[in-house]
Amino acid sequence: MPSDSLRSVGHDLAAEMRRQRPHDCVATSAAVQSWHRVGGRYAEGRVRDISVQRGQATAARYVLRDSYRHHAVSGLDPAVARLAADDARDPVSHRAPDTGPVPEWMELSSALGALAELEESARAFDPSVAQVVVDFELGDQDLVLADDAGLYDEHRLLSYLTIRVIARRGGRVATGFYTPGASGPLSGIDVRAAGQEVARRAVTGLDARPAPVGRLPVVVAGGRGMVLLHEACCHPLEGDEVLRGSVYAGRLGEDIASPLVTLVDDPTVPQAVGSYTYDDEGTAGSPTTLIENGVLTGYLTDQESAARLGRASSGNGRCTTVLHPPQPRMTNTCLAAGTSSVADIIASTDHGIYAQHVGGGEVVESTGEFTFRVTNGYLIENGRITDPIEETTITGTGTQVLRDIDAVADDSTVGAAKCGKFGQWVTVGVVGPTLRVGSLLVGGTER
Repeated sequence: MPSDSLRSVGHDLAAEMRRQRPHDCVATSAAVQSWHRVGGRYAEGRVRDISVQRGQATAARYVLRDSYRHHAVSGLDPAVARLAADDARDPVSHRAPDTGPVPEWMELSSALGALAELEESARAFDPSVAQVVVDFELGDQDLVLADDAGLYDEHRLLSYLTIRVIARRGGRVATGFYTPGASGPLSGIDVRAAGQEVARRAVTGLDARPAPVGRLPVVVAGGRGMVLLHEACCHPLEGDEVLRGSVYAGRLGEDIASPLVTLVDDPTVPQAVGSYTYDDEGTAGSPTTLIENGVLTGYLTDQESAARLGRASSGNGRCTTVLHPPQPRMTNTCLAAGTSSVADIIASTDHGIYAQHVGGGEVVESTGEFTFRVTNGYLIENGRITDPIEETTITGTGTQVLRDIDAVADDSTVGAAKCGKFGQWVTVGVVGPTLRVGSLLVGGTER
């Protein structure tokens, strides 16, 4: 729980916000934050790079009728409310006070044991495993938040791993990827299972065939595969993009997707990396239905975009730290499970690909035009998953993907990813079942 000193500053900040509130203000938010972060890279049995960050910050934000004022300072200083109200040109910086030792669960010695176990598990899977690299991020933060309705506090934990295993056999090389995460300590991730899974993906890739080329059905695995919907379909539903005129602006109540699609942004999913009790403006987090049975029903908003759209905030104001202005961001993107079995979806696909891990790519956020990498994929031939394929790409538009989803399975998996927007990176959950998109442009080189 946040310390008494953070709560005391939070109370003073809230009172100062009320005193300094401009006459044309439509919403306020304030935050006091203390954080520890440990990040680095583990490879060949030791940590290769390490960074430890500690900090405290105070922020105040007034949303006005036609603009907003956000000011933040390092350290604990309720006077930031006056700076925001005065619309000072430059924020005032203070030396951040010592925030104490790194929490015990984040100590590098504790993390090393888990990372070593992960590497051991991956190497034991097959002799062809040549290299195991793990980028890790462990976070611990206390927040005291204030808005027009009151004062709130929250303690957040994060563990996020990006695992890459390289396998070699003869002259062939293949890579497996996996990104487990949890809104809790590292012990919340089954590191042995994670090591085995990513090693299996790498070793399987040693027998990969060239990927096909052309428009094909694509079966996307649940969990991490939901990155496809997160990036291509949901960014245009964020309030700031709607205000810029995204493809979904002014279309509430319209059919925009297959009737099989019900899509919810849900910050309450237990242990998912995008979960929280309150967003970074103090608005309570709750599920927001974006698409219901194919019909557009909602947008994701922070206080500012909500005011511009004439709506209440959906509780999606997020920032990397309170030194940065909140933006409307996704939390956990959740596709509701369907009624088909995975086996039936595969059996009814004559020729296509199965995308197990969908990686990074390029997305035009306002339109949803995208190109993603499929780093661990397989051929589907005559209704069966057959050979693994070399890394390839899938290309399309979010609007068409939503309409072309023609099968949704009854399984569901919780995955994790990172999302960047205007220089701010946050972790996001990707939750959902296996699905099939009837047609996507698959890249690759046939031989």
